[in-house]
Amino acid sequence: MQNLLDPNPRLRSEAEWRALLGGLVESLSAFTGLRFEPTSWFVSDDQPGHACASNCVNVCGVVSPALRLEVCGVVCVTVNFGESARASCDLLLFVDGQRIRGPGALDFVFLPYGEAGWSSRGWVQDETGEWEATTTDARWRST
Repeated sequence: MQNLLDPNPRLRSEAEWRALLGGLVESLSAFTGLRFEPTSWFVSDDQPGHACASNCVNVCGVVSPALRLEVCGVVCVTVNFGESARASCDLLLFVDGQRIRGPGALDFVFLPYGEAGWSSRGWVQDETGEWEATTTDARWRST
């Protein structure tokens, strides 16, 4: 996989972003031991003169079919041209389509991607409120 954490990459096309994010999804599957599938993409060509580029893919994976337990989330890469690049994944847990929280009512599992690959910060609080309104897996079902 190309160096996606390069803060000075050449401009990428939508197709290149899809390939890059697809590689991240594959590596996420290997890291977690769960098979993640993309459900929708939020990608576009980089634009000359723009300060940043941010592209994401929604993913879902089955934890246990018998328990109707799934994990869904978003893999994102953001490049602030000339300054920094970062990649991460937020994962939420669902039972029969309804969201459940983690231990101590924590909101989601945060997985940053670094030079050594994926790591886990475990269950974290949603400090920005980004996932507050997400109570079902509908976002990942509408394709």
